[in-house]
Amino acid sequence: MKIPFSEYQRRGLIPLAGLALAAYYSFVILPLARKAQSLDGPLQKAWQNLSASLDQTNTSAIDFLTITNQLSETRQALLILENAKQQGTTRLQLGPAVRARMQGDFQLVDYENERSRQLDELSNLAKQQKAAVEPAVFAGFPDHTAGVKQPALLWAALSLTESLLRTALLCKVAAIHSLEVPPVLTNAPPTNGTERLAEIPLQVEFTGSAASVAMLVQCLPLRADEIRAAGLPEAPADKPALFVDRLIIQKQSPDKPDEVHVWLRAVGFVLRE
Repeated sequence: MKIPFSEYQRRGLIPLAGLALAAYYSFVILPLARKAQSLDGPLQKAWQNLSASLDQTNTSAIDFLTITNQLSETRQALLILENAKQQGTTRLQLGPAVRARMQGDFQLVDYENERSRQLDELSNLAKQQKAAVEPAVFAGFPDHTAGVKQPALLWAALSLTESLLRTALLCKVAAIHSLEVPPVLTNAPPTNGTERLAEIPLQVEFTGSAASVAMLVQCLPLRADEIRAAGLPEAPADKPALFVDRLIIQKQSPDKPDEVHVWLRAVGFVLRE
C-alpha cells in the first residue's frame, strides 16, 4: 500500500509544529509567566497591607463594602471640616477697610489720625451712655513705638480695641477703669509662612451691673448680623469677633448687690494673607 506524498508532508509537519510550540512556550509563555509572578509580589504586599489596615486577618476575603462605606464617611467628614474652616474664616475675618490698611504700606500719620478719631468717638459715646472712662483707658490704646516689628498689625489691634470698648459702652457698663494691649506686636513676623493666625490679647477692667456684663460677654464673639438677630445692642457692620480668654467677676459692695467689678482678657485673631 502506497502512502500518498501529501501524507508524508503532513507527518513531517507535526514534529516541526511541536518544536515551534515548544519554542513559543520557552521564549514567550515562560518569560511572561515569570514577569507576571514578579509583578504579583507588590500586589500581594499591598493586599496584605490593606488587610492589616482594616484589621482583617483573612487576606483572601477583604470586605470592600466596608471600605466603600468608610471612604464615604471620610469624604463627608472632610466636607464638614471644610465648611467649619470656611465659617471660622468668615467669623475671624476683619472688616474690609482694616484689611486694606494692613495690606498697604504702613503710614504713621494715617494711623495716628485714625487713632485720634476713634478716641474722640469713644469719648463722645461714653458721654452719651453716661459712663465714666478713666484716662488710663485712652492711654492704653495701641501705640506705635520703636519696638513694634509688625506695624501692620497695629491696624488690627486698633480695630479690636475700639470694638471692645464700643461694645462695653453700648452694653451700658458704668465705668471703664483700665485698658492694656500686651506688646505682642514687638515679636518678629514668622519667617516660615506657616502661621496663619496672629493673636492679639486685650485686657480691660470695668464696673457695671451683672446684666450689662452678661450682655457684653454674649456680644463679644458675635458679628453685627448675629447681634441684631439676638436683639442685642446695635453694632457696626464690620464688628470683629472677640473671644473671652479670662474673666474675673467680683461683687462691688453689699450696698450694691447688682454691681460687679470685672477683669476681662479678650483675644482677637488676625488671619494672615
